[in-house]
Amino acid sequence: MRPVRLELNGFAGFRAPTVVDFTDTDYFALVGPTGSGKSTILDALTFALYGSAYRWGRSNAISYALAPTSNRCTVSLTFDVGSQRYQVAREVRRTGQQIQQKAVSLVQFTDPTAVAVESDGPQPEVLAGEIKELNPAIEQLLGLSFDDFCQCVVLPQGDFARFLSASARDRQQILLKLLGAAQYEGIGKRAGAQADQAAREIEVLNDQLSRHADATPEAEATAQARAETLEHLAATVDQLVPRVTEAHTRAHDADARADKLRSETDLLTSIRTPDGIEEMQRHATQAQIEARQTRDAADAAAQTLSDATKEAQSGPQRTDLTFTRARYTEKADLAARRDGVITEAQRAQDELVQCEDRRKAAANAVSKARRSTEETRERRDQIRQTHEKLQRRQQLLAAVRTPDGVTDLTSRAAARSSDAETAAGELAEARDRHEQASRALTAAGDGSRLTDAHHTLDELLDVIALLTDATRELDDCAEVTSRAEESVTAAQVRLDAATATLEKAQALAGAAQLRPQLQVGHACLVCEQNVTTLPPPLSDPALHAAKAARAVAADEHRDLLTRYEDAKATFADKQRAMDGLTTQRTLHDKRLSTLLPDRPAGTDRDCDADRAHLDELTTSRDQLIANEQQARDAVQKAETAHESAASAAAALQRELDRARSTLHSTLGTVAALDPPALDTDDLTAAWTDLETWARNQTATADRDLTATAAETTDAQKAHSDATNALDAADRAQDAAQAAHTAAVRDAATADLEQTTLTDRLNELDTLLGQAPPEDKLPTLFEECTRLEEAVKTATTESRRTREKAKTAAAEQEQWQERTTSARSALTATRDAVAALTPPSLDTDDLAAAWATLTGWANRGVSDRQAATVRADSDAQTAHDEADQLLGRLEALLRDKGLDPHDLGDGPGRAAQAPRVVAVAAERARGQVELIQRSLADAASMREKIDAARTRQKVAAELARLMRSTKFPQWLANSALDTLVAGASQSLRQLSGDRFDLSHQKGEFYVIDHFDADSSRSVRTLSGGETFQASLALALALSDQLAGLGGATKLESIFLDEGFGTLDAESLQTVADTLQNLSLGERMVGVITHVTALAEQIPVQFHVQRDTRTSTVTRQGT
Repeated sequence: MRPVRLELNGFAGFRAPTVVDFTDTDYFALVGPTGSGKSTILDALTFALYGSAYRWGRSNAISYALAPTSNRCTVSLTFDVGSQRYQVAREVRRTGQQIQQKAVSLVQFTDPTAVAVESDGPQPEVLAGEIKELNPAIEQLLGLSFDDFCQCVVLPQGDFARFLSASARDRQQILLKLLGAAQYEGIGKRAGAQADQAAREIEVLNDQLSRHADATPEAEATAQARAETLEHLAATVDQLVPRVTEAHTRAHDADARADKLRSETDLLTSIRTPDGIEEMQRHATQAQIEARQTRDAADAAAQTLSDATKEAQSGPQRTDLTFTRARYTEKADLAARRDGVITEAQRAQDELVQCEDRRKAAANAVSKARRSTEETRERRDQIRQTHEKLQRRQQLLAAVRTPDGVTDLTSRAAARSSDAETAAGELAEARDRHEQASRALTAAGDGSRLTDAHHTLDELLDVIALLTDATRELDDCAEVTSRAEESVTAAQVRLDAATATLEKAQALAGAAQLRPQLQVGHACLVCEQNVTTLPPPLSDPALHAAKAARAVAADEHRDLLTRYEDAKATFADKQRAMDGLTTQRTLHDKRLSTLLPDRPAGTDRDCDADRAHLDELTTSRDQLIANEQQARDAVQKAETAHESAASAAAALQRELDRARSTLHSTLGTVAALDPPALDTDDLTAAWTDLETWARNQTATADRDLTATAAETTDAQKAHSDATNALDAADRAQDAAQAAHTAAVRDAATADLEQTTLTDRLNELDTLLGQAPPEDKLPTLFEECTRLEEAVKTATTESRRTREKAKTAAAEQEQWQERTTSARSALTATRDAVAALTPPSLDTDDLAAAWATLTGWANRGVSDRQAATVRADSDAQTAHDEADQLLGRLEALLRDKGLDPHDLGDGPGRAAQAPRVVAVAAERARGQVELIQRSLADAASMREKIDAARTRQKVAAELARLMRSTKFPQWLANSALDTLVAGASQSLRQLSGDRFDLSHQKGEFYVIDHFDADSSRSVRTLSGGETFQASLALALALSDQLAGLGGATKLESIFLDEGFGTLDAESLQTVADTLQNLSLGERMVGVITHVTALAEQIPVQFHVQRDTRTSTVTRQGT
């Protein structure tokens, strides 16, 4: 991140709009008096990016962004990341007692040289527009969180050495974030999840494997024998079923003939002649004659109605005559009203002219009164403004008061400054004593080597003890594995013998099942030769005993084999543990030889002697540490006293500054009153002179206020009189205007009425021009009435005849339907016996047709009763033969272990026998295939279990390595090595080749080349030396961590730290280092009060503050 342009308005001390332009700036300084706002510029830069600043104490604090007297502030930062340009902006508003962010934005410019959004140019891409979106977007863009940014880019005042003094754990977290190493934590979590998944998979597979325990080679052989037996049975059934089927077919045919004859007999018996056929034909003929006569009468009445209607339509119409009579009446009424309407219209016009004259006179009176009112109001306002100015002047002067405590403030400040100098001398002496103790401790050697030697010796002794136990356990496992292998070999021999016995028993059992089914004269079910003599029955073989013995042997072999595999796995684990312990012993011995090079190693090592030697060295060093700690405590006590004295002196100096600031603020408040010139160095005299001047000015203001009060009263009375006159004129004008409006309305109404009457008379003359004369209207009304009565009479007659014809037609249709139904019944009866070839019938004479049909049916009944007796005898003979053959078939199925009930019920039972046998055979073959598949699945599951166990071990090991104490710690340590190497180069340059930086077990140390390359903690460095080490480490972070992480590029560094602790030579070294750093690809900015440093920096931003706001001025290029 490299800033380009910072815009502030209302932010903290920057109340006015301010722009800080960093264009073409690689190295700059922020200079200015204390409290002018230099650090506020870095606060604004951080706030624009993250919505807070480090000095505010919390990452979500925003209240300090708003100036105390402002209700709104905006901050906008244009910056570059790599070759791309971005702009981030935030707005904060005060709403009542709440201060909240109201608007934010993050955009990416399409033009990498743009600094603002142009309305007519290309629009930038919006990356974030909501408050909750902005911080995650910034962290993703920069690769740094808020805390990391304050740690590595903007180094806040007072926390310059925070990374140097951070704990090892916090420092590791910071480095891992900068390295983008969060992915390794995710890898560890996913590996752990995969290990758990593999364990669950092993559990599921073991459960599934237990379901295949019944799948054995013996079960496969038994199922195969059953399938072969059923295949032989199927051939026998195929020969017997056709004979059963043929007998059933003959029985079925005979039953069908008998049933058919009985059905035909029943059908012929049901034919009988219906009652009332002749009477129905007579009524139908009479109804047809009456319907024809009524239809002719209705047609004649309809013709009479049509003639009467035509005559009425051609004569006079009642509606037209009624309209004509009403128009004659309306014309007479309008002619009588015409003269009165004309007179009223003329009177309304005269009244309108008089009202217009009165309205104009009232308007002139209102204008005159309004001018008088305006003149008196202006006079009153002028006098009132003068009075208010005198009151405000009096209030400003009354606020001028000398603050409490100003009289002795200077003497108290001088006393506190003397105390601070005395405490500084005591602190210097304590630091010298501590330096001597530290050098003695450093000369005694690095204590971490002794600690490492103790730990290494303890670990070596632990490994030796574990190695002894592991050797004994390995020998025991080897013996157990050998015994398990011998047991498996013996169990395999017993399993083979049991398998052979089972196969022999299965063969004998098959022969014993087939021998009882042999019959003399029939083919053998096995060799298919004709049987001439039945062999004697075989005794029941011991098949079940053989199966049980085979199962016991198989279970025993499987259990012993499992134990043998477990024993081998345990032996392998013990062997690996043994190898690991041997390797650890060698490594610990080598490590101890490095830490104690003067002691024997390998097999000659005496651990007890090494322990005594280490205890002696540790006791000596502990005494030196106690001395150094006592000196350090004295330094801390002196530092506390010095800080307390310096803090008191600084507090009084701030009180002096506040008193002087209050004086300047008071002068600014009364600046418009032309106060006298004051000497602000002498606060007491200045406040006295200012207060005297204020009292004199107050007396003058009191006299002027008394005079203006009387003038104000007179002006107010004159304005009130003018206002009352204006109100009276307004009321008179409103009355005149209302009268004029009423006159206009009355004149318009009279004119409209006259115009409407004249137009209607003209319209009536036009409408009555073609109408009959008014005296002819009664005769025309009488003719109209006669024609209407004729149409009414004809309509009544036509309706009566039409109803009568409709009734006759309905009766005719009813009798016609009955005749049709009777004819249909005859036809349906003949059609029902059409297959029996009935005689042809004449349906016009229904009685004769029915007589012919019933005679034919009686003759057919006698013939079919004799044929039915013969068909029943044939059916009984066929049924007896079928039952005998079916009994033989069921016995054969029962002998082979099948249930005859599976054949079902009815004559088709025999046809189901091949299906039943085929189903049983298919089930037997399916059982064979099921057992075979189960055996294959069990083998596959065992392979999957082995693979899952391998995956589980690998994933668990990876998850263990990815924990924070393993690979991430190694990665952070490697990055710290690189960081310390880079910081050492800078520190050597800054310290004049005196110091190098190193680290051990998470703590930073310096190697002092001026003190025989002794190593000591950075906590023992003086203030100036600590600054040098902190600066070197900060520069190394900026220079190298981006390259290590790959995801974070630190393109800027800003130092907000006092350089006053450095001597002239160290200050020049720091200046040269920062200058060289700025010559690279990053921007360097510092905040300093040291003139010698600021003069060497090419670009300076001078920050000043007046009574209202802070300002920034750029100097240099």
